Amino acid sequence: MEMYALFGPEGPFARAFDGYEVRPPQQQMAERVRHLCEEAPPGWLLAVEAPTGVGKSFALLAPALLWATQEEGRVLLLTASIPLQEQLLRKDIPRLLQVLGLPVSYTLLKGRSHYLCRRRALEMTTEGSLSFGDRGEGTRKLGAWMERTATGDLDELSLPPGHPALLAAAASASSCAGRACPHREECAVTAALRRAQGSTLVVANYHLFFSYTLGLGTPFPVPFDVLLCDEAHRMAEAARSSSSRGTSQEEWQRLLGARVVSSPGDALEKLGVDLSGASEDLVGCRREVEAFFGQMRIRWGEGHTWRRAEEGVGVDGGPLIALADQLVKRFAPLAERDPELIPEEGHEILSWSKALRKMREDLAWCTAVDHFPSWAYWWDGRQLCSTPVECADLVGESMEKAPCRGVVAASATLALGGSVENWSTETGLTPNEVLVLDSPFPLAQQMELWVVRMGLRVQDPGYDALVARVVERLVKDNGGRSLVLLSSMRLLRVVGERLKSTPRPFKVLVQGDLPRGELLEFFRQDETSVLVGSVSFREGVDIPGNGLTQVIIDRIPFPHPKDPLVEARQELLGRKAFSSSALPWAKLLLKQAVGRLIRSSSDRGRAVILDCRVTDYPEWEILESLPRVPVRRMNLRVPENEEMGSP
Repeated sequence: MEMYALFGPEGPFARAFDGYEVRPPQQQMAERVRHLCEEAPPGWLLAVEAPTGVGKSFALLAPALLWATQEEGRVLLLTASIPLQEQLLRKDIPRLLQVLGLPVSYTLLKGRSHYLCRRRALEMTTEGSLSFGDRGEGTRKLGAWMERTATGDLDELSLPPGHPALLAAAASASSCAGRACPHREECAVTAALRRAQGSTLVVANYHLFFSYTLGLGTPFPVPFDVLLCDEAHRMAEAARSSSSRGTSQEEWQRLLGARVVSSPGDALEKLGVDLSGASEDLVGCRREVEAFFGQMRIRWGEGHTWRRAEEGVGVDGGPLIALADQLVKRFAPLAERDPELIPEEGHEILSWSKALRKMREDLAWCTAVDHFPSWAYWWDGRQLCSTPVECADLVGESMEKAPCRGVVAASATLALGGSVENWSTETGLTPNEVLVLDSPFPLAQQMELWVVRMGLRVQDPGYDALVARVVERLVKDNGGRSLVLLSSMRLLRVVGERLKSTPRPFKVLVQGDLPRGELLEFFRQDETSVLVGSVSFREGVDIPGNGLTQVIIDRIPFPHPKDPLVEARQELLGRKAFSSSALPWAKLLLKQAVGRLIRSSSDRGRAVILDCRVTDYPEWEILESLPRVPVRRMNLRVPENEEMGSP
């Protein structure tokens, strides 16, 4: 189908939506996606920057699903954020299919830990005494929900995130009994995979995709012909997260305290598993866990970053590694047995020993510090962590494991100066075609950019208090209707307390007061409210109209110089680290934050950046990365009366 007609003034979208506006950039994007699906050579990669208001989701999905319906193809849509997934599943996809009249099956596929393990949950609920500090409320809710759920998706359960009942009932590789599980026919994980494998459209996130291709080294378990990568600026970050390694005392204690090894049953001895010394090994392992992590806290306190490979962590993990090896070897004979003859607890122990082996390998990796500066290593006060610095090879490796007809990588913030070179360098992906679209809105008539010279540096005494006073004045003058994006939790607390210290004619919403989704819903419903948030609110905030007429950003979002990843990259790239990584990434994040303001052709407002480096360092070309709109430079004068200077 011709995309210009589909999205044109006489097309089905124009007939379905009141006040529909034809958006040429949307038509152009949809046409290039159609070309990829129908005409481009196999393996074609299209990179698209589609600014806010283009209608990116429909431009991605409409041509892909029309092609999939005609050719019996399959489409995989990857995103980075939960809010976008929710919007797609609850709103965009159902409406799109209704408008186009397509009988397309679709589903959301999540990671294993989001699904119920019925065997673990039944063991827990039948014990009856597990209250988790809530007088049994969590256990009762879990038991009642299990009787009615059709999907086993734990996100349906009305318990707070991180509730112990959720953790105890969640499916996990280390506790899976496999084919020996008495509830395998009701397995929620298997059912979710089966639904996905039978669907024309599957929505998943990058982390799940990379957990297969990088974590397990296997292809994604759901076949697809076309891969749509939304929020593609987050691909490298997701690959890094999926490849990261770490180990904590809590994880060791949880695994070593698992029921499957504390009372494994007599059947294992008949299968040649020597359990005579297993209890002593477990006790010894637990003792070494406490000793190792106790020494880490004594020596490194709340945090430490290693900057040289030869340092090591300075705490000997050898005894713990040796005991873990010994435990794994005890259960090795199980792997040689016929799976059909292994009892349920045997399969559980096989999974458990694989998890223990991985934890042992992660501990050895993190304590050796062998791969610095290609990898960053640090202790955060609770766990040892290690993450790769460069991800180009990782993303490329994943794409090789996912051959398909074509890939579309799309984002509202993919290009700088009209080029996707920085994204391409980060991901190692070279597009066959690049499409950088203009905003469909006349932004120069809709918004202004204010750049404020604060007069204090971030490290100066009184800086946080000054930012709080400036924000207070700005939101007061604007009558609320503001999104405040701050670079640190410390500053967020100071600004939030200042705004809440006095009764206001508008409601003040602060990150942490409520779950993110509830905060955004209150912000959307209360047209005069102010939302104060940190970096996570640069994305997924879509408030068109008078409910958001001002975005305040405290500073250019450069990464913290003491961030372990930044320090390793500095060591790896030297002087190039700032220009090739820190600066481009900061410009993209700033562009993303400013993009929260104008969401429709009728929106009006201002973006305020409390950082004069935006204009003081023209060689950084920060203004060139932002919308071409009128810029006002302001010098702050707040000696005692807290009055701001004039532009």
